[in-house]
Amino acid sequence: MSGRKFNIPANIQSRITKVFVTNLPEKCSGNDLSYFIRSYGDIYDLYIARKRDKAGNRFGFVSFLDVKDNRDLVRQICNTRIGDCWLKANIARFTLEEGEIGPELDNSKRKPDSRENAARKEERPPTRAASSFFNGTRSYSDTLTGRQGPLKDVKTVIVDNQANAFRGLHGKALVARMIDLEALKSIYLILNDICPGLGRVQYLGGLSVLISFEDNIVTSLVLEAARGVIGRFSSVDYWEGQNFGYDHLAWLKVMGIPLHLITNEVIDVVGSIFGKVAHRAKRSNSDGDLSYDYIGVLVGDGKRIGEEVTLLWRDRKFNIWVSEESGEWVPEFYQVTTSVSDQPVLENFK
Repeated sequence: MSGRKFNIPANIQSRITKVFVTNLPEKCSGNDLSYFIRSYGDIYDLYIARKRDKAGNRFGFVSFLDVKDNRDLVRQICNTRIGDCWLKANIARFTLEEGEIGPELDNSKRKPDSRENAARKEERPPTRAASSFFNGTRSYSDTLTGRQGPLKDVKTVIVDNQANAFRGLHGKALVARMIDLEALKSIYLILNDICPGLGRVQYLGGLSVLISFEDNIVTSLVLEAARGVIGRFSSVDYWEGQNFGYDHLAWLKVMGIPLHLITNEVIDVVGSIFGKVAHRAKRSNSDGDLSYDYIGVLVGDGKRIGEEVTLLWRDRKFNIWVSEESGEWVPEFYQVTTSVSDQPVLENFK
């Protein structure tokens, strides 16, 4: 994931399915894209191209390992929305990254564009913010190809192959990833607009919830309606036993920012190096204590954050400190004040 050249062994190359993904938002980074699609499979590599496609959209390539159903993978990605943009995807053809196996080319026909390689390096998910690629020890691609990373003893537990929790909810529940914290807290209000009085909500961590119903028909109707709701869901899919990955919302206390640099924008940038910002800083000039502020970020592992960070400003350096608040965070869902919605989205639930 570092952007440097490396040879991918043939046995790994044969397991890779590369997907072309386009219609990316203007400010969408590799971290953002990986966050929204990593639940659909094991991501081996990802990059966002510097150029645009024929329609003028930003695009990238995502390499997945051991994909069982290409059509289903493409369908899930196409049902994913980042901001106001629905992703478009198809299986990439004749697209090889540096180091991958392919026919030898005449190097005289095209010399590598160093600027393009540099741009690609910048777009690849870096360090901890790309939590879908790193587990805190070695990256997933490092593990598969034998490249060395920081090593650490990790205990292993062998799980019974027959383990299959929540099997009874297959086809009768939805896994919904909300677009932001406000949408997460509003899930009961959103459901009340779609299907008043129906749906059990269980928090899964991060911005995700499990919504279960009594039968498959209701689930199908709600899924269709939810995908038509604008600005609330980043993805909604049936629960069928698939892996959706793990996220937790970390509330970070940012301390020590110099007075002349204490802005919400600076605090947000600091938070973004640890994960995707889910709740932006809301500092006010009227605050009584200007020594710290909080920000909420999505992190893809269970490790607690506690680090020193250096701010660079006009050739000067300032050390600040970021620590995650202890204790488990549970979202405070907004409650429906009336028992029945005035105008349900689904006619069947009137």
